[in-house]
Amino acid sequence: MALALPGGVVLGAAGGLLAVQTGAAGADPLIGFLVFALCLTVPGTALVYLLVVDRRTVVGAAERPDDSVEAGWYEKAAAGSFTDLILALGITSTVLAFLPEAFVVDLVLVLPAVLALCAVSFGVRYLVLRGRG
Repeated sequence: MALALPGGVVLGAAGGLLAVQTGAAGADPLIGFLVFALCLTVPGTALVYLLVVDRRTVVGAAERPDDSVEAGWYEKAAAGSFTDLILALGITSTVLAFLPEAFVVDLVLVLPAVLALCAVSFGVRYLVLRGRG
């Protein structure tokens, strides 16, 4: 963590600066910079930690984490949620094809809904598999 935390802060600040430079930070650049920097610091810290830390140096870490029961639940839940996603997008595309042209779907609303569907599908499937195991 001695290297990951400062690295995460630097990445968060870089993201905040990028948001200010591109205009995504809003009307007040200082507030926008702070919000983006704070929100990006935790994922930046996690990224630096993943890139820098060797699993063999972590006490109590599993030797082969891909062979665990949880990894099996994850794989099954991911495969099932992908199937759910294909089914839902296929049905939705078919329905939208028959709607009149006056009915316009805004992708800004649709894409987060698809993301939420994926997350809920995966979460439910994972919890069911964990409950059975």
